Amino acid sequence: RPRPVLRQPAVDILQGSARPPSAASAMASPALISDTDQWKALQAHVGAIHKTHLRDLMTDADRCKAMTAEFEGVYLDYSRQQATTETIDKLFKLAEAAKLKEKIDKMFKGEKINTTENRSVLHVALRAPRDAVINSDGVNVVPEVWAVKDKIKQFSETFRSGSWVGATGKPLTNVVSVGIGGSFLGPLFVHTALQTDPEAAEAAKGRQLRFLANVDPVDVARSIKDLDPATTLVVVVSKTFTTAETMLNARTIKEWIVSSLGPQAVSKHMIAVSTNLKLVKEFGIDPNNAFAFWDWVGGRYSVCSAVGVLPLSLQYGFPIVQKFLEGASSIDNHVHTSSFEKNIPGTPWFVECVECFISRISG
Repeated sequence: RPRPVLRQPAVDILQGSARPPSAASAMASPALISDTDQWKALQAHVGAIHKTHLRDLMTDADRCKAMTAEFEGVYLDYSRQQATTETIDKLFKLAEAAKLKEKIDKMFKGEKINTTENRSVLHVALRAPRDAVINSDGVNVVPEVWAVKDKIKQFSETFRSGSWVGATGKPLTNVVSVGIGGSFLGPLFVHTALQTDPEAAEAAKGRQLRFLANVDPVDVARSIKDLDPATTLVVVVSKTFTTAETMLNARTIKEWIVSSLGPQAVSKHMIAVSTNLKLVKEFGIDPNNAFAFWDWVGGRYSVCSAVGVLPLSLQYGFPIVQKFLEGASSIDNHVHTSSFEKNIPGTPWFVECVECFISRISG
């Protein structure tokens, strides 16, 4: 498989700054992670073992037991990687040198670790329990998150019960979610996974959920193929309601609805995930049917916000989606509190780091 290329760091990784360190700080401690003793020790170690065949590594009888981790039914076996227990130990020491634990803690505390945009990174708040306290700029954001989730729960229950009807009086059973990037890939990923879950599949019987991101007319046609506008609800996902590709597709789908049902149908057949209520209203969508998310939600992590929770709840019901959120919260806590040795999401990244060193040696 292709190996990632490790380039010489160009930023002050240890300090979290894009600026070169001053002479004084450079003397006090290494400015770049590649200047640390831990990096050099790992580099030397990988240089010594990178040509060792896996079959030779597997002769260690204790290897399989030592190179596994488990958490709440998730089992990780990384014993088939080109690494030894010594490799892993050196990787963990490198993580400590990079102050990774402290940086994870800063994220959970709402500190602005997104230094490029000077923002908090709080996707963990999207799946936190109702009584959690997670601050951004000194304000607990969890109540806001739950206010949106409660609104989604109520709307999805009304929709799925058949009480929400379209312009012709028919219940709506089809959903098309229009977005791009993280507003499309995350929800599609979870939707694909839930389709194979028996409980979720049963809850989705008689319903369709489709996603549209590509502005190619062929893909637009595919997204509405065999759908009846009279039984279709469209979710337009754009925080600013100005995303070029999303709004182009939204206008195309709007024309499809209007040409069949008339302009008055838009408010019954289109809803939004956005914070720009002015543009939502101008588009023809009732602002009461707009669901918010926040600047501290990165696009690639937005599936746990209204971006994903809304369309998935319309398809599977809010209780199913809440289970997904609780699972994500459980893993969040695991990442925050577990040691590196037991960290299920972190360990594969550590092992992948070895591949980076190998690619430099091989190159």
